[in-house]
Amino acid sequence: MIMHHCEAALHEGNMTKQVSGSPFLKPFFLKTPVRVVTPRQQRRHTLPASEFRNLTPQDAISVFEIEREAFVSVSGECPLTLNEVLNFLGQCPELSLGWFEEGQLVAFIIGSGWHKERLSQEAMTQHVPDTPTVHIHVLSVHRHCRQQGKGSILLWRYLQYLRCMPGLRRALLICEDFLVPFYLKAGFKEKGPSEISVSNMQFQEMEYMLNGQVYARRNSGC
Repeated sequence: MIMHHCEAALHEGNMTKQVSGSPFLKPFFLKTPVRVVTPRQQRRHTLPASEFRNLTPQDAISVFEIEREAFVSVSGECPLTLNEVLNFLGQCPELSLGWFEEGQLVAFIIGSGWHKERLSQEAMTQHVPDTPTVHIHVLSVHRHCRQQGKGSILLWRYLQYLRCMPGLRRALLICEDFLVPFYLKAGFKEKGPSEISVSNMQFQEMEYMLNGQVYARRNSGC
């Protein structure tokens, strides 16, 4: 379930090896101005200023804390429970992407594999390996980093990253009506109302073709 609180209110095996060698996931560091650093600050500033990488089960607590703060206050529901986060990061970490600043998680996306044309209730908790479809479960940004465009940037990087993975053809997600324009701008197309409902909430299903027009700001680096 994608409700994207940041912008509004906002298999294993071979695949994992392919991911680790993907040029698109090489550490990406933002340049920062040179400045004097005190001894107390020195250790903190040995960490990369900004880095994108796949998530692991060790990141699950940080993921869930960001997710819980973002969604519970708005809808009363988390897209994923802590156990589901652990499950997906254990089964398909290559379909996740985290944005870290100075070692701290500030935004993330979690996906899993799916094998049918449309998403169903079972897709909310299942990972189907070796399939051409990625189900994007959740995109969330830390509360101190919202309204900075980080959600759009992370989504762009994630979609370009998926385009570099052999065998993947499309990405699916569900979102509330007010988020449809956000995903249309990112290159998604509407597939119509979803059969999935959570606590009487209704959703639209969106599709992004990975071999179609690129949502591009720069070369993908594939």
